[in-house]
Amino acid sequence: MHKIYYSKRKVVFRLFVAVLAVAFLTTGILVYATSRNKSVIANELSSSVSSIKLIEDSVEGFGKKEISIKNDSQDNSSVLVRIALVETWTDSNGNPVNGITNSSNVVTKNWDTNFSSNFVDGNDGWLYYNKVLSPNAEVKILDSITLNDQSYLIYNYDLSFNLESVQATPSAVSDLWGKTITIDENTGAVTWAQ
Repeated sequence: MHKIYYSKRKVVFRLFVAVLAVAFLTTGILVYATSRNKSVIANELSSSVSSIKLIEDSVEGFGKKEISIKNDSQDNSSVLVRIALVETWTDSNGNPVNGITNSSNVVTKNWDTNFSSNFVDGNDGWLYYNKVLSPNAEVKILDSITLNDQSYLIYNYDLSFNLESVQATPSAVSDLWGKTITIDENTGAVTWAQ
């Protein structure tokens, strides 16, 4: 019978090597797991881009001035629209004419029925369309303008429209225009809170 004697040093050494091997193996697995867990995720979030344009069919001077607003969004999104009217009078040198305080007495704007019945005053300088404007849809706002007092022919009259559109959601309107709205999902009618 052979007796095998182990010295304490050999046992401790073997135990130390075993612990060290387990430690390296565990560290290697953790490093491998950590390196395998890295990933790159592309941000595929995009936002809707609203776009409207003014369509004009008119003659020079007073008379026919057919003006429409068209939803020209490229991503087929519905929008809400607001407009501001700017009237200016200038002399032959391009200088502003003072003293014409009420252009409505001098120039009659023959609004389309869409404008008269579907735009509401926001009491902030803007007029708000009370319907959702669908993709590629148009809303006509003006038919013509008429000069009521011929003595004003010595001046240049300009009627301009500032247009803005926003995605047709209450949150977008609140965030961008500071207005509260409700949208009827069935009809697309918009109620603007005053």
